[in-house]
Amino acid sequence: MRSGGMFSLLLCLATPVFGAGPVPGPADHPSIKLVLDGKPSDTFDREALALMPRTSVQAATNGGPPSTWQGVALEDIVRRTCVASGDALSGRAIARLVRVTAANGYQVVFSATELDPDFGNVEVLLADTRDGKPLAQDGPFRLIVPRDKRTDRWVDHVTTIEVVDASTP
Repeated sequence: MRSGGMFSLLLCLATPVFGAGPVPGPADHPSIKLVLDGKPSDTFDREALALMPRTSVQAATNGGPPSTWQGVALEDIVRRTCVASGDALSGRAIARLVRVTAANGYQVVFSATELDPDFGNVEVLLADTRDGKPLAQDGPFRLIVPRDKRTDRWVDHVTTIEVVDASTP
C-alpha cells in the first residue's frame, strides 16, 4: 500500500532534510547516503525512516512464502528532499532518474515517471523490517519492488539513493 502523494524530481534549493551532512554509518548505526544531483549529499538512518510515513507490502522472494516487508516508499524518501509535484513533472524533469546502490556496487535505476503516481505508479519500498523484525541477512536496508515479475531490482544492503538529471550530456 502506498502512502500516497505526488512525486516529481524537480529539486528546489533547500537545506538538507535528514541531518547535518554525511556521516559514516558504523555497523551498529547504519545509514544511507542521499545524493541530490550536484547538491551536497546527506544521510539518513533508521531513526529518520521511523519518522516518515510507514507502509508495508506482501511479497515473496525466489518462490518462497510471502513475507510482510515494512519501510518507507522510495517516492516519499525522494519527495522529502524538497521536490515539486503535479504538473512540474514535464520537460527536462521527465529525464530525472533515481539510482539505488548496494554495498557491493550493484545498482538499479527508476525513472521519475515510473515512480510518479500520475504516470507509472510503480510501488518501491525501502524496507528495514521483514515480518516485524529488523533485517539481518538482507539489510539493514533492502529495496523491494513487489510487482516486478523478477527480483533483480530488489537491492540488498542499500547504501546510496541518488537523484540524477539524465538530460545533461
